[in-house]
Amino acid sequence: MKKIVLMMALLAIATAVSAQSLNVSSAREAQNRGYLDKAKKLIDPACEHEQTKNDAKTWYYAALIYSQIGGEVDKPRSKYKDLDPDWLNKCTAAALRCKELDTDQEYAQGNGTILSYIGNEFYKKAINAFQAQNWDESMQLCEQSIKMFNEANKREYAMESYMLAGKAAMNANNNDAIKKYFKPLVKTKTKENLVYSTLFKMYQKDGDTVEAIKVAQSYAKNCPDDYNANMMMAQAYMMKGSMEQGNAEIQKALEKTVAQPELHAQLLAAAGATYESVEDFTNAENQYQESLKTLPNQFLANFGLGKMLYNRAVDKLTAANNVPPDDETGLYEKYLDESKNFFRQSIPYFTNAIGFIDALSAEEQGQNRSNLYNCLNALNTVYARLEMYDELKPIKARIEQLQKGN
Repeated sequence: MKKIVLMMALLAIATAVSAQSLNVSSAREAQNRGYLDKAKKLIDPACEHEQTKNDAKTWYYAALIYSQIGGEVDKPRSKYKDLDPDWLNKCTAAALRCKELDTDQEYAQGNGTILSYIGNEFYKKAINAFQAQNWDESMQLCEQSIKMFNEANKREYAMESYMLAGKAAMNANNNDAIKKYFKPLVKTKTKENLVYSTLFKMYQKDGDTVEAIKVAQSYAKNCPDDYNANMMMAQAYMMKGSMEQGNAEIQKALEKTVAQPELHAQLLAAAGATYESVEDFTNAENQYQESLKTLPNQFLANFGLGKMLYNRAVDKLTAANNVPPDDETGLYEKYLDESKNFFRQSIPYFTNAIGFIDALSAEEQGQNRSNLYNCLNALNTVYARLEMYDELKPIKARIEQLQKGN
């Protein structure tokens, strides 16, 4: 009697194993024929049953079925578009489990395709979160996307996710995250100026000259034809005090744009700002003036030169205020005169910059409100310091209008 019971038990186990194996095969057949509801109903129990839940085949077909369910979501007329709202998470879990169990790589190619598909789906969701200005959510979804592409051994596919995550981090003012997402892009030789310029400015602000120079060197190596790379190398050399090498890089950049007058003028203005940053005011002014010769009607060089003269005036004013009260050398008056002279020199450049903005279309004027406000505020200070009260009144009136939103 005991033998009969044992045989019946063994038969029951064999039947259960056979049933679950049959479920996997039947799920595959249903999936092949497009019956996704039936395929899902068959594969789910197999993923939980003791006899099939540790088989890579089970999880491969689960991932395949759920990926196809996901493919129906954006089809308005599909009867399967609402079959499983949580399809992406289930597909992810299945594909990862398949990879874990697939020690002989039998399903590696097909599963890798599914993992890449999942990575792309997370990326699409990250874009939607970015457009909704949900910066943290966008970064988290990009993390998922990056992980899936890496699991698929398709790291190159993850670069767009790194880029999007870096932009989200910029909007969230999360400097650590910016470095986290942009640094891998530098290593993969990206051509994106935004990546290099953002990292360079961050390291500059942090006072990390070593890392800033590394970024500039990577940019120059990865993008040898990009004039922006030459300009960044110029700043890097000047940070080290290598003025001659910095000058050489600026000249390389200018040579690359000489056939494009407007771009050349912009680059000359940028060169002026670079010289100004290391207090080489003579070369800075020369570059700004050369930019204005190339393109007289512009904002960049007019504002750049006006701002430089304004800042020099403020520096002289500060120096005058620091002269001891008992000084009888006339140093206070000297600094004060020099300050007024620089303020006076800045007026035509700020005026020209304002005139350029005023001549723009209404839409472009809206885009330049902050630039206009900066120019008007600077002139407000200049006219007050020079006691030019008649000129000051209309400037104050325009500032008040801007502050009211007009």
